[in-house]
Amino acid sequence: MIRSRIKFPISLFIVIFLSAAIVFGRALLPRWLTYDVLSIITWDVFGYYLYLPAIFIHHDLGIRDFTWVQQLLDTYHPTISFYQAYQGPGGDYIMKYPVGLSILFSPFFFIGHIYAGLSGLPQDGLSLPYQVSLAMGCLVYAIVGLWIFRKILNRYFSDTVSALVMVVTVLGTNYFELTAYDGAMPHNFLFTIYAFIVWLTIRWHEKPAWRFAIPLGLLCGLAILVRPTAGIIVMVPLLWNIFGKGSLLEKVNLVRKHLFQVLVMILCLILVLGIQLLYWKIHSGNWIYYSYEKGEELQWISRHLWKVLFSYKKGWLVYTPVMIFAILGFINLWKNIRDLLLPVIVFFVINLLVISSWPTWWYGGSFSQRPLMEAYVLLAFPMGAFIDWLLTRRLVIKIPVFIVITFFILLNLFQTWQYMNFILDPSQMTKKYYWTIFGRTSIAPKDRLYLEPMERNDAEALSDTTGFNRRVIATFDFEQPDPNNPGFYCRDTSVSGNYSLRMSKKLEFSSTVDIQYKDLSTKDFAWIRSTGWVYFTCKPEEVKCSLVISCNKHGDAYKYRMVELEKLNLVPGQWNRVSMDYMTPYLDNKENTVQTYFWFRGDQEILIDDFVVTVFEPKN
Repeated sequence: MIRSRIKFPISLFIVIFLSAAIVFGRALLPRWLTYDVLSIITWDVFGYYLYLPAIFIHHDLGIRDFTWVQQLLDTYHPTISFYQAYQGPGGDYIMKYPVGLSILFSPFFFIGHIYAGLSGLPQDGLSLPYQVSLAMGCLVYAIVGLWIFRKILNRYFSDTVSALVMVVTVLGTNYFELTAYDGAMPHNFLFTIYAFIVWLTIRWHEKPAWRFAIPLGLLCGLAILVRPTAGIIVMVPLLWNIFGKGSLLEKVNLVRKHLFQVLVMILCLILVLGIQLLYWKIHSGNWIYYSYEKGEELQWISRHLWKVLFSYKKGWLVYTPVMIFAILGFINLWKNIRDLLLPVIVFFVINLLVISSWPTWWYGGSFSQRPLMEAYVLLAFPMGAFIDWLLTRRLVIKIPVFIVITFFILLNLFQTWQYMNFILDPSQMTKKYYWTIFGRTSIAPKDRLYLEPMERNDAEALSDTTGFNRRVIATFDFEQPDPNNPGFYCRDTSVSGNYSLRMSKKLEFSSTVDIQYKDLSTKDFAWIRSTGWVYFTCKPEEVKCSLVISCNKHGDAYKYRMVELEKLNLVPGQWNRVSMDYMTPYLDNKENTVQTYFWFRGDQEILIDDFVVTVFEPKN
């Protein structure tokens, strides 16, 4: 269903307005820092970008001399740990991320490099001119993407519907955050690439021509070169205009008639991918090389789908609820623009399943589900179909739905503000914290106790117990040996009494406290202190044993913490007291358990005695 040419292009004014809003939003929070992990070229972006200084400044793509990288790390602190490249089998460092984004960055890298030279600032790739130039470049890509997005929408919808779809997409989703603030991430660029791919697909099917075929193949290859999972976008030109047996035969005949163009299109895609393959061959010795860490692989199939959609940690429909109407719009798309249904729904479903199969399904520090942002190019079709349908309804239906849509847009903009001001957390959200900070412009330090615990094994200490009620919940003195396993006990070597527990390869875990939180405390938070005595005769560094405290949430270890005894400089031949403090995380289900125990991991046996577990509950 192709709409007639519009006379009064309100959608054009909307593009200009939205582009200005993105630029203005960026200006409100410039963050031109260069010596901080909040600057533009940091974290993952630093990895995507690293090709450019490696090639054009240091002429060392294999990072054989790590000195220059270390100097950047020491000077600008773009990342807390260097995970952006790993040494390959031949000794060269191999970039974790593909080269595509560096290709797109390159014009603005050169602008920054020239300006740095003219201004006397360091031409090292990370000084201020590079940061500013790249930030401006990201805005250019976003605005170009919006322009093409409008052209696509105006092919299938009225000017009013196109304008409304753009407003909903830009202001009602994480699109705004991922263009105005985190525009250097791949999603901003992929949105623009996807928009071009869809536009060229439309034009090629209308009039097959080389001027559409060649860039279509190149852009499909570039999308994969930016993010390999973006290869799903090839489903769009492949399935375009197929909605039944008759249309399938027409598509087959179209391909046969213009087979040479199709083959060249495929060749262009392969040639672009060859850039990455050649890089891997030179620096790893293999044409195909998996550059991510072990364990960072897709976990088929879609094991995290529910969490990707509905979790408070990073659920797409929790933080971008306006897209519910796009999902509902598939019904209207099927009824009114059926020839678009197959490519859109196949792309959306496969893309969602792939996103849900990644082990880090929350995709690090981000707002909402960032890998779904580029999919909004395709989801605009069901969204437009829904809005088109809504505009024809009676006021009793139309007004309430538009009020809800407006609320979702305002909520998204406010939560984007919360995110950028460190109120809405990028990776540790919980249901309790979400509703604690809902609608708030400031928070108290105690509110952050409702966040998920950090993954790292930081030591905690309850230094002042005066504001707590103390209660011993378990004592293990091992004075009643198990007659069926007498070898697990040692007689006459003990802190008190006659027996201690002998830990070895035959006994990996000590007696364990495993208590439901509701039986531990009536408060939202409590402290646990586990204390025991350890005796050994081997070298201290050979005491491979840990004191562990963790929670068991929904069957998985949660806030797992341990003290490794080999790192405590204990003294052999005498009893050593070891202790560990642990603040319980917020548990939404009070039937989840808290566990603590000694875990033997080595070869040299040790003795454990007088293992005592104490809970400290806040008095108020």
